[in-house]
Amino acid sequence: MKTLLCCSLFALGFTQASPTDAELLSIVKDRAKLERLTPKPKEVNSRFAELCRTLTPAEADEQAKLRLVPGHDASSIHAFASPAAAQSYFDPWGKFSEGSLVLKEKLATTENKTQGFTGMLKREAGYFPEGGDWEYFTVDGSAAKIIERGKMASCAECHGSYAQSDFITKLSASAAQLSGGRIMLHSSKAAPHGEKLQYEPLEKKNTLGFWVNAADWADWKFNVQKPGTYVIHIWQGCGTGSGGAEVEVSCAGQSSKFIVKDTGHFQNFEEREIGEITFKEAGEQTLELRAKSKPGGAVMDCRQIILVPKVAK
Repeated sequence: MKTLLCCSLFALGFTQASPTDAELLSIVKDRAKLERLTPKPKEVNSRFAELCRTLTPAEADEQAKLRLVPGHDASSIHAFASPAAAQSYFDPWGKFSEGSLVLKEKLATTENKTQGFTGMLKREAGYFPEGGDWEYFTVDGSAAKIIERGKMASCAECHGSYAQSDFITKLSASAAQLSGGRIMLHSSKAAPHGEKLQYEPLEKKNTLGFWVNAADWADWKFNVQKPGTYVIHIWQGCGTGSGGAEVEVSCAGQSSKFIVKDTGHFQNFEEREIGEITFKEAGEQTLELRAKSKPGGAVMDCRQIILVPKVAK
């Protein structure tokens, strides 16, 4: 696990497993190296605002002059993550590997001015078991100084309510395109249509399931930020004896069909590449998932679809 941590941090520019303040600040300043998880700033509610405070006394005084409450009040956020951690952020039950980094940039709703940063770094097993082994840190708005870092009780108390999702709130997770290009379409963000198809939220399921009616279908709405060609990756599971259904993925006037593979269990998911989609321009899109046949007891289970930018060969 130590090797994994070092490799993960080296990829972000760190030089050791426990980064120095200077190394941590360098990542905050150059956060373009991270995956931005929010295409647009996401407003946060007043409860979240009250619980999260990161401002220095001087910054708090300045905000008081502007009639802003310290923390997330009257603000919105951008969320970032190290590239390997981004996929877990969009999964309600996703766990983060050692070396993962998650960062939130707080913006005032007036002028989108950066107010400060809060971050979490996944440390080695045993570092802080009651806090999910996360190290917390807060940084001033200019990314010039770390205000506090470590096993911060105030942060751990709040994030303890999110133990299910590995202590990450994931409040800004939605069907979205990351700054690196991937388009994340998790089953929890799908809109099911029909009689039976539904998102099943238990950890052992965490999937679009109960697809016993072939006429049921689901879709995801999202905004394309970067036109281009994308490879369709789908995580599908299917119980013994129920394989063979034909399923169609359609979007932007294009479609790809595939035959569901029997994986031995409906929650035994296998990642498959099943086609490509080309977006000629940026803008809102809707991706549909429909069954064309159902030879077995159910069509399949679908945990997620990720559209991955095609790399030119």
